[in-house]
Amino acid sequence: MSTSVKSNTKIEWGPRIDLSKVSDVFAPQVVPEFVPPTPGIDNLGITSTDTFMIPGKGEIAVDFSGYVRVARSQPTTGDWVTAEVYTNLIEMRMYGESAETGPIIVTLNTDCLSTGMLRTPWADMNCAQPEKACRMAVSAVFDLPSLGVKLVNKEPILLTIDNVRAIPPSGNPGKGQIYQLLPLYNSNDVDGAPAAYITALKFAMGKYLTPEELKALQH
Repeated sequence: MSTSVKSNTKIEWGPRIDLSKVSDVFAPQVVPEFVPPTPGIDNLGITSTDTFMIPGKGEIAVDFSGYVRVARSQPTTGDWVTAEVYTNLIEMRMYGESAETGPIIVTLNTDCLSTGMLRTPWADMNCAQPEKACRMAVSAVFDLPSLGVKLVNKEPILLTIDNVRAIPPSGNPGKGQIYQLLPLYNSNDVDGAPAAYITALKFAMGKYLTPEELKALQH
């Protein structure tokens, strides 16, 4: 199973994790609360509801399901309060469909390294067991095969999760920080006018997958 992230990415929104030093983590797992984790690559399910505004078709909400593979760094300290954990989203595949668009397959845009981090909010640093905040800046490709188009974002889709008590935050709901709209561009004309917009995004990180479950979702 490949764990590589292309080293020739054009944009890197955060630190790159050395994947040669981390191993895959699969189900079953028990993740303790308020404990900085050892490094690893989390293989997790994910569900999402994305709302798109497509000119000529209107606003469309699409339910997605699939998986993500997230590489985690060594925590900066062994103390939950002060530890920061950096992340790279190294693989993603989600599937959804609507009557207006047909199937939509969402994968990573390998021209960009999608990165994030988990840390204690500054206001909570004096708490004994604070909840952490998680964010991930994502570059994606939205493949609409029935319409013969692939859409990409040129601004990061910022996925955020609050109230994190365990890392990874599997089972936690999150949302995309979308201000009014986020433009999507035709991958064949990225310098042209936006072809569609994301107007809202809500997601939930699922539980750990077994190797067999991951393999089934990769096809």
